[in-house]
Amino acid sequence: MPKVQYKHKKGALHIGGGRFFYAAEPVEVSGEEIDQLLGTYEDLEEVVDEETDHSIHQLI
Repeated sequence: MPKVQYKHKKGALHIGGGRFFYAAEPVEVSGEEIDQLLGTYEDLEEVVDEETDHSIHQLI
């Protein structure tokens, strides 16, 4: 699953509905959500899991 986090060094972003995104704390979101979240909130960024990313590259 994709992950997003608040892209600043400290603080949090509250988007309503009890959802918070904190700095340096990636949160798993669905594939549908990630496009919506990144398009709506410029303070969020996608997090690439280096361990997973590395293993995918080994398979290719």
